[in-house]
Amino acid sequence: MTFESAGTYDNVYLFLADASGYSSIVSGNPRNLAAHAFDRLQKTVAARVSLLADEHGCARAALWSWRGDGGIFAIHDERESTALTVALEAARAVLTEDLPQLREELAGTGLRGVLHLRMAVHKGPIHVSAVEDTGAIHSPDINFVAHLEEVTPRDCLSISEDVYQVSGHLSQLFEPVGTHEGKKVYVMMSDGRAGDGKRAWLRTAGLNDRLPIHAYAQRPSQREKARLVDVAVSEVVDFGSALNTCAGYLVTTERPAVYRDAVLDFLRRGGVYRCVLLNPESDATALFSALRQEDLDTKIKTSVASFRLFKEKHSAYTDGLHVYQVDYFPGMAALCTDLDDDGFILYSPYFFNTRPGKGHIERGDMPHYLVTSDSGELYADISRVIHEATAPDRLTRIL
Repeated sequence: MTFESAGTYDNVYLFLADASGYSSIVSGNPRNLAAHAFDRLQKTVAARVSLLADEHGCARAALWSWRGDGGIFAIHDERESTALTVALEAARAVLTEDLPQLREELAGTGLRGVLHLRMAVHKGPIHVSAVEDTGAIHSPDINFVAHLEEVTPRDCLSISEDVYQVSGHLSQLFEPVGTHEGKKVYVMMSDGRAGDGKRAWLRTAGLNDRLPIHAYAQRPSQREKARLVDVAVSEVVDFGSALNTCAGYLVTTERPAVYRDAVLDFLRRGGVYRCVLLNPESDATALFSALRQEDLDTKIKTSVASFRLFKEKHSAYTDGLHVYQVDYFPGMAALCTDLDDDGFILYSPYFFNTRPGKGHIERGDMPHYLVTSDSGELYADISRVIHEATAPDRLTRIL
């Protein structure tokens, strides 16, 4: 049951199974137990595919590659319905029958952790250039099924619309959950309860047309923020209401002073670090102070004093540190590097309606997001907001 000759094969069913949580099993167990677990996984999935291929007389059902924690099977027959049945029945059986049995078996060996699987099935033509070299297989559909598996929720089986449209009575096992790379996706969970697949997909893949951003539950540490300064080429813009955190980092007596060291190194390289904070006498400051019930006036003045101290103490290098006040505030804080040159924006929208007492959220505990030019329109939109808020005619330089 192999691809016995080079050439192009149409309607090949690509079945990919991959362990979820591989690293936790490897790190939490002796090497021999972890290796045994993934060896048993490979043999279990391969045995199920082989068994069903034999039962249905499928011409080709080959393990194309297996790398540690998962692999891909290529299943093909001149009767497409045969390859379809083998691929879907094998995946279903692995998820609902073999995986629970394998978990029980591995628990008996003393393995710590629970083995989870993500599986995906897609179909398309493949070109085999050399039978002896299983890596010499060419098909964009292999890339798609690999990407589909990556966003599949654990202990679920995803299939593409190409497979769903011809799946016949097996289609009742799946429910539509969204799209991925322009194709509709259908998911089956091991318990088969209606709606669970949709919920699991949303938790893992999110809504359609998502953008690549990085989200953080709270303000990243000074060490993490210093990494942004380290990669800045010519300009950093630090924009906020009082910039209390930044100012504190620059004059801290604690060691290591990671952020201060990063800023000083950036200034030595000839960079310009622009700090933009609210004018304590502006209407925006008064409004924000009332909404948050914070003494912003004092915070701003304290930050300015700290910036002045930093400039004086490191005067040989701090000509490039500019401090401005502004009357306009867009309701967010942002640390930006090289805005107009493929830079980074770490930003955090302000929660205005949280007051001291129950439900109050400190500034550092508000969610933060890192966007890049890979984030498309989101990067462009946030960049425009920052440019508007820091336009030269809005700024008053004070240091």
